[in-house]
Amino acid sequence: MARTTVTYRGDPAQATMLAQMLENEGATVTWERPPERRGVTEMAQAVVVNMVTEGSLTAIKVAVVKFRKHMHGRAEATIENVELDDNEDQ
Repeated sequence: MARTTVTYRGDPAQATMLAQMLENEGATVTWERPPERRGVTEMAQAVVVNMVTEGSLTAIKVAVVKFRKHMHGRAEATIENVELDDNEDQ
């Protein structure tokens, strides 16, 4: 098992999609949703969200790659602070 931080940068509405994709690959995700934004100006502003994930590092990487492909550069996700237990491959 790995414990990582996945950092999301982009539209607040898409952060939930990344969390769901991580969970679909079997990772446990702990994060705080960005505050809801109602005005046009606020909605256009990007947010940075840190998601703490636990699970297979391979599965986490797969979810991040799928998310990046789906978003076509409109949002970014990066894997940071990887902590592996003794049984996990990089």
